[in-house]
Amino acid sequence: MKPTLPAIITAARAGALDHAEHLFKAGGFESREESSTLAVKGRLRKDRALRLTGEERRAMMAEAAALYERADALLPQPYTRINVATLRLLSGDDAGARELAASIADWLENDRELAETPFYLAATRAEALLLVGDAAGARAALIAALEASPDNHEDMASTLRQLRLIVAARGEEADWLDEFRPPRSLHFAGHMGVDARNVAALADRIDAVLEEEAIGLGFGALAAGADILIAERLLARGAELHVVLPLTPDAFVAQSIRPYGAEWETRFRACLDAAESLVTTATDTGAYEPLATALASDVAMGCAVLHASMMGSEAVQLTIVDDEGGELGKGRATARDATRWQDAGRRSHHLRWPRVESVQASATKPPEGRPDRRLAAMLQIGFAGLDDLDEASFEKAADELLYPLRDVLAAMEAQPAVMLSCGNTRLAAFGTPEAAWEFARELQSHRFKAPVTIAGHYALAHWFEEPAALAGRGVADLARLAAQALPGVVTVSEPFASALFLAAPGVVYAEAVGECEGLTLFALRDG
Repeated sequence: MKPTLPAIITAARAGALDHAEHLFKAGGFESREESSTLAVKGRLRKDRALRLTGEERRAMMAEAAALYERADALLPQPYTRINVATLRLLSGDDAGARELAASIADWLENDRELAETPFYLAATRAEALLLVGDAAGARAALIAALEASPDNHEDMASTLRQLRLIVAARGEEADWLDEFRPPRSLHFAGHMGVDARNVAALADRIDAVLEEEAIGLGFGALAAGADILIAERLLARGAELHVVLPLTPDAFVAQSIRPYGAEWETRFRACLDAAESLVTTATDTGAYEPLATALASDVAMGCAVLHASMMGSEAVQLTIVDDEGGELGKGRATARDATRWQDAGRRSHHLRWPRVESVQASATKPPEGRPDRRLAAMLQIGFAGLDDLDEASFEKAADELLYPLRDVLAAMEAQPAVMLSCGNTRLAAFGTPEAAWEFARELQSHRFKAPVTIAGHYALAHWFEEPAALAGRGVADLARLAAQALPGVVTVSEPFASALFLAAPGVVYAEAVGECEGLTLFALRDG
């Protein structure tokens, strides 16, 4: 299939810059003098420049500015012109940036027929005013952008990243931009069987935390009790609710809702209907599986952190814990979540509230799951295009790619718990996503004669030791998403990316790059 400009942009956003540049050349775009093509080429040059330093960086920023300028000459529009101005600054031409930015600000102020959204026009005006040195005007324009589209968090985050480049280039303070950060994300959890006496007082305490932290999104499960109470308060303040369940909804209801009474099931259904998204991290086995609960918790916590990172915001945690026991009460699952959150140095709030044990819940608790089920952070490692070769070409590829890969994998310092051959790929399994990520990073430092593809997934798997083997739905999901892996970056599922962000704050950058049968895919690279 011939490369397209959207595919090239997706690869560039993911950080697979070498791959994006290859697609640009393979698609025959190098010689095309069209506005859209020149703008994409300018984007690629800018991304390349951001990886350089000193004079090399400034020279490539100037080259990117020239490409955007040619694009704007063919089709004048705010997007191309503001990029010319900002790239002139980043190339060292402050005077040229100021002069062009002043004309852009005037253009945006006086031309009422520009085919752009009110948000984008205001955000572009903010960038132009900041370039001319009018921080107060830029702030007013950002306020106008927020008023035009209060929930446009992704575009605001992108705008703030661009403005921070300008501020950094001039060595100025960027603290004033913090007021425009998208709202904070919340991970929430707590015990089941919440004492319903005077529960309005607990709702008030939850509301106070949500208001103090300016929460706009919440991530968690919907078990009877604390989870549902917090979810209801999130919805009441107009925040987005993102639900992460360890089982399918019906199986979850049977285990964690219905034993506590019909009222909780009604409230569960209402919250689920109002939720912005639903992720189920495992399927029902008929047994209670603590590992499935742990996986869902890791994904929910990581989703809160991942979203906050992508939006340039912050993630905090709210738990409701027993009024007995230690600081985190008696609930093992909630205490585990709170401890993992605190160990990563993140802020949290813990509200104490009495627990009422459900006799029905205790009497109907199902048996725990199979001992061969384990949490596995899995990587599938291969080479782009290998499966499409004929036999003669494959023999050459084996000598040039597969044997060198085998030797590199064997010599690496960190070794997986399981390494298996899987068709034309290798399957490696680790106990944690952070161990898998470190292995993938080390592997990427080696150079082969073709691009390496690395796909990752975090899931429950049947993990057999003698002989070593991995099986289950999670392994099959990994094989499917590996077919969409981008060369040059590590392409992973949302459960993998989320759990990694929970454990490795600030060291990884993630970019959403698509979907694979219900799984959101992210490309990872060093943060």
